Amino acid sequence: MFPRRPFSFALAAVLAAPSTHAQGDANAPPRYTLTATEYVGRLTTGCEKVGLAGTDLGVSFEAAGRLVFLFGDAWTLDRKDWDADSVALGRLAALGTKGLDPLTWLTRDGKRFLELAPKATQLGGMNVPVEGFAVGDRTYVFFDGGWDPKTKLHTHSLLAHTRKLDFAELELDHAAPTTKFVNVSVVRDGADLWIFGTGAYRRSAIFLARVAVSEVAERAKWRYWPNLDAESSIATKEEFAQPIVASTSAGELSVRRDPKSGTLFLAYNCAEPRGIVLHCARDPRGPWSAPLVIFDPERDHGYGWFMHRKNGAAGFDDGLSDPGREEEWGGEYGPYLVPQWWNSTDAGPALVYTLSSWNPYQVHVLRSRLALLGAAWGAPAPRPADAAQGRALVNADFAKGALDGWSSAGDAFALARRGDGAWELTTYVKPLGDAVRGRLFQEFTVPADARFLRGLVKGGTESVRLLRGDAVLRETRGPRTNDREVELRWTIEPFRGETLRLEVLDDSTERWGFVTVRGFELVR
Repeated sequence: MFPRRPFSFALAAVLAAPSTHAQGDANAPPRYTLTATEYVGRLTTGCEKVGLAGTDLGVSFEAAGRLVFLFGDAWTLDRKDWDADSVALGRLAALGTKGLDPLTWLTRDGKRFLELAPKATQLGGMNVPVEGFAVGDRTYVFFDGGWDPKTKLHTHSLLAHTRKLDFAELELDHAAPTTKFVNVSVVRDGADLWIFGTGAYRRSAIFLARVAVSEVAERAKWRYWPNLDAESSIATKEEFAQPIVASTSAGELSVRRDPKSGTLFLAYNCAEPRGIVLHCARDPRGPWSAPLVIFDPERDHGYGWFMHRKNGAAGFDDGLSDPGREEEWGGEYGPYLVPQWWNSTDAGPALVYTLSSWNPYQVHVLRSRLALLGAAWGAPAPRPADAAQGRALVNADFAKGALDGWSSAGDAFALARRGDGAWELTTYVKPLGDAVRGRLFQEFTVPADARFLRGLVKGGTESVRLLRGDAVLRETRGPRTNDREVELRWTIEPFRGETLRLEVLDDSTERWGFVTVRGFELVR
């Protein structure tokens, strides 16, 4: 079943202190409820302009007056620099109400993305940036390293530094063997750094270390919980580190302090319980609260909204898959907290974080609203009922065998009547056949009660898609056969009231370079 409401409510879910701590303990974590998790938008929109077809992660930190985002393995449009990492900058400003501002990718030539790596270091796939922080004019970046595809384990943690935002000049500080601090997240506390870590790839508990800012490059100076204050050498040996938060499947993690309350929030992707899990604490050493799932891909408008549900499971195409990956599930990971975008009140914070979706291979922004137990919380104002008044979708099924309401560019497409009397549009038109190139399109305003847009597609590699400006919101491609139709069923609730463009596109002259469509319909 697809969710039908614009927000997912989970009023019974509580982020609470573990039962081992007394209710009146001043150091006990606050008690929060999850009120809603909502989708904000795609962070990586426009990455194609610097050669990226897709990427993931998006861990952020503040440096030199900018908000820095570090991205993982690149999938490139020309397949060069595959699995290289990248970096982009955003403005240090509150999150707007009209969508996300586009990022500025750092480039090596003004056109192609800058490959992020310490100088003279080859990272390769699965070895990615996992954290960054700034100390004065010096900017540090942590990477994980030594990925072994057979064992599915990393072996090293890498630390590099540069001056301000000069990421082309990253100097390697160390490449340290590790089993518990592969993914790391850093919280500065005066002259010290608290470093949270996970070890085995998505099969780990969460560990804690402390080190002076000035000594972060010297792994022998790190001290590990619970022996942070021990006088013996046991304190500086990672092998004796014990979990600060118990888990058997923690993966990528992020820890940030709420600018308003000072509360620490810890988020990570997890297999059990499934989803994005959150804990909170007043002190890095804890006590940490019990886990709270703030994003569940079924409950919180993941699948069908910005994550692909494979066609074989859904029974239709949701328009979200990368090309050729229609039978591959999307999945949630990399919840990197962005406190610069939080909107905290006395009732509780609205936590904003990046999230990767695997299929599509992109990074998104979500907001999870929390409320202290007993505090009044105001839900977001609903969209006005008349917000969707505007241009209707007309002649969507080509019922009269004509293209009234549609505009075209390039070569002409053709209409044909089927044996059942329905009309279909094909981009395979003789004498050019596969070589036809063009598009057919119309703009329409999504009605206030619209749930999804439905249609049928068959034929070759070309597609029908839904656009907002130049941004592709949904796209379904032909199945490379004329013997089977694929139903497209695109969730369009997030776009109610917006004017979008429905387009049939044929941009290929190769064999099977066409598509056939019919029966478009808005379902309320």
